[in-house]
Amino acid sequence: MFIVDTSDTYYLDKIYEDMDKLCSKYSDILSMKVIGKSVEGRDIVALKISGEKDEKNYKSKPSVLFTGGIHAREDFSVMLCMKMIDYYCRYYSEGKDFESYDVKKIIDAVDLFFVPVANPDGLNIVHHGIEASSNYEKLKTMQIWGEDHTYWKANANGVDLNKNFDDGNWEIRTCVPGTEIPCSDRFKGFKANSEPETMALINFCNENHFSLMVTYHCSGNCTFWADSGTHGMFNGLDEKIMDELNKKYIYRKTKVSIDPKIYGCGFENWFRARMKRPAFCIELSPFVEGGKQHPDNMFDKLVWEHAKSTGLFFAEKAAEIDDEIFGDAEKYAALTK
Repeated sequence: MFIVDTSDTYYLDKIYEDMDKLCSKYSDILSMKVIGKSVEGRDIVALKISGEKDEKNYKSKPSVLFTGGIHAREDFSVMLCMKMIDYYCRYYSEGKDFESYDVKKIIDAVDLFFVPVANPDGLNIVHHGIEASSNYEKLKTMQIWGEDHTYWKANANGVDLNKNFDDGNWEIRTCVPGTEIPCSDRFKGFKANSEPETMALINFCNENHFSLMVTYHCSGNCTFWADSGTHGMFNGLDEKIMDELNKKYIYRKTKVSIDPKIYGCGFENWFRARMKRPAFCIELSPFVEGGKQHPDNMFDKLVWEHAKSTGLFFAEKAAEIDDEIFGDAEKYAALTK
C-alpha cells in the first residue's frame, strides 16, 4: 500500500508526516536530513534514496537532486517529488521494474536526493492564507498579484526564491513594474542569496556536488534546459539529454534562454553557473493563463501520468554524466576553472 495520497490538496502537515512514515517503512534505503530553516522556522527537508554499495569496487556514487515547491502555488511539484519517493522505494523493495526502468539497478548505481518543499512557508500561505503566517503583519501590506492568497509564489518575506540566487546576474535581473518591493511574486529580494531557503539549497549543493539537478515547476509542459551564459561549457551534453527527454516525455524543448536580465537568478541558472553541471527546469501540466496551476485534484491526470518516471530517467543521465564529464580529470579541471 502506498503512503502518499495525491487525490486532492496535499497539506504541509501531512507532507511532513508522510516523510516520517516513508523513512520508517523504507529505512534500509531512505533517509532524511533537515538542510535549513525557512523564514518562519519550518524545516527544509531533504530525502535520500540510496541502494546497495559495491564494497569491493566502492567509489562515490553519481547523484541527482530533485527540487519541488520553490514557488508556493505550484504544489504539483511537491506532490510529484513525494509520490516518486513513495513509488521508487516500493518498487525497489519489491524488485520490480517501473515504467520499463530497472529501479533496483538504477538506485544501486545512483543516489537520488529530493527536496520536495523548498518553500514551506509559501505553501502554508497558499493553503491557509496569509493569516496563517507568523509574518502576517508584514505580509498583509504586500501586493498579491492575483485574486487571492492562492496565487502566492514567494516566501514569507515576499521574495520570489527563483529570482534570488546569485548566478552572477542578480544586479542586472529586471523586475516587472510593481514588483520592485516585497510582494506575492517576482520580487528578487534586496540582495542576492538573501533568503534562508535560497541558502539552504546552495549549501546543500555545495556539500554534495550533484551530477545534475532537476527543479519542477508549473505550468506549460515544457523544459528550460540551457542559458546563454553556461550552455557552451557542456559541449552538447545538456542538449543530448534534453533531446532524449523530449523524445520520451511530453515536455517540449524550449530555446536556449538568451537574455540574463530575464532568465537570471533561477535555481537552475545558479546550479549551471556555480556547480558547472547541467540543470533542467520542467514545467509540469498544461499552460494556465495567469500563472496559477490547475486544481490539485487534477494532479494524477495532468502530471503523474506523464512525469512519474522522470526521476529514474534523470538518475540514468546522472550516471552517464559522471562517465562523460567527471570521468575525465583534464576535462573536469578545464570545466571548473
